[in-house]
Amino acid sequence: MQNQNWQMDKARYIRHTLLERIGESGQNKLLGSCIAIVGCGGLGSIAAPYLAGAGVGQLILIDGDVPDISNLHRQVFFSEEKTQKTKSTLLAEHIKKLNSDIKVTVFNQMISKSNIEGLLRGADIVLECTDNIQAKYLVNDYCHLNTIPVSYGAIYKYDGYVSFFENANSDSIHLRDIFPIPNDDIPTCSEVGVLGTLAGLIGILQANEAIKYITNAGDMLIGRLLSYDILTNNQMKLKLKKSWPEEIAKVFNSSSYPMSVFCDVPEITLVEVLENREQYELISILEDDEHKNIDNQVIRLPLSEFNLVEWEPTSNKAHVFYCMSGIRSSQLVMNLIENNRNTLSLKGGLRAYLK
Repeated sequence: MQNQNWQMDKARYIRHTLLERIGESGQNKLLGSCIAIVGCGGLGSIAAPYLAGAGVGQLILIDGDVPDISNLHRQVFFSEEKTQKTKSTLLAEHIKKLNSDIKVTVFNQMISKSNIEGLLRGADIVLECTDNIQAKYLVNDYCHLNTIPVSYGAIYKYDGYVSFFENANSDSIHLRDIFPIPNDDIPTCSEVGVLGTLAGLIGILQANEAIKYITNAGDMLIGRLLSYDILTNNQMKLKLKKSWPEEIAKVFNSSSYPMSVFCDVPEITLVEVLENREQYELISILEDDEHKNIDNQVIRLPLSEFNLVEWEPTSNKAHVFYCMSGIRSSQLVMNLIENNRNTLSLKGGLRAYLK
């Protein structure tokens, strides 16, 4: 972004330019940067105004959801007014009042594998601010492949997590080095709740990591995961190490990153399976650290080892796949159906059995 009126900008950003670690040079770097924010809810709605106030020259806001009354305890830039406008649109309107000099691009849609390239085009840094586990891995994998730095944040009840994935090369630490595969058993804020102030804190920390990276103003959370307990103010910085053995390109190409269970996937309940057990092969695609047998006839085939092209049924029985909640198994079954295989997904997954 061209700095067309430095005198006006100098007054606006004087508190930054007085800082020896930022100064006019750092402020010009902010003015010339472009940051994409994926998810404009609890984290993104807090981070975006601070980045706008800091003078980030261009913001890309991505979210197709509209505000709900249950959001307002943590998404404090929205209002009680009933509206069909998306969070990204409303946030852009607020930002333009805050700093009319910056460019704001709005995408009123949820991120997916099919649109991620277009949505993140031109971004120097991405803030991953969603509460969808598949979206987090989609952003992680795409950005790692395309060497786009990611400021990562997550919240759960009273605990917040922040890291910065530089993605400078294939050896850079990323989300899969911390949590190798998506765990569908992790509930969202809407299912278990979250303390509103935690979202504000973590969102600001994500914005702060981006500002530090652009201006080189301080120590980064590269290779570290910050864990914050808002009830006790206890903090831990966990040193991370490279542990993911596979190429991200292979994972990215083979996964569709399903954001929800497909409505037309062939499913069967556990009761139906057990009533006619001899008619079904029950196959667990859960990884070793999450697997539980439903009975002693279960076949083990972790999803990370599953080869869609080479897999063949082991018998003439209907094959029923199960994961933790039904999301991963639904996606797998939809992929297998394309090859005319007699497969079903266990409705509700292992969670239904545990209940």
